[in-house]
Amino acid sequence: MTSHSGSPDPSDTRVPVEQVLKGLELHPLGPQETVLEAFVLIKLLDENGRVGWSYRTTHQLNREELLGALMVQTDVLRKELRDEWDE
Repeated sequence: MTSHSGSPDPSDTRVPVEQVLKGLELHPLGPQETVLEAFVLIKLLDENGRVGWSYRTTHQLNREELLGALMVQTDVLRKELRDEWDE
């Protein structure tokens, strides 16, 4: 499995998210929620057909806030997996 940086070539321009995630769907947000920023973890096949991972962000996210959000998500997933194991 390969891994990829989340930092594309600086000369690359940003494109609408639907161009990057063609054919993929997400669960909708609530009617009163407004999107501010996004972090997307992407499982992909590279040019050699190997599975890899990449990430992309909308504008420059605050790294401390991103780390906090990822830590919370990791803890939630860890608890869900532990609860499944206990069942």
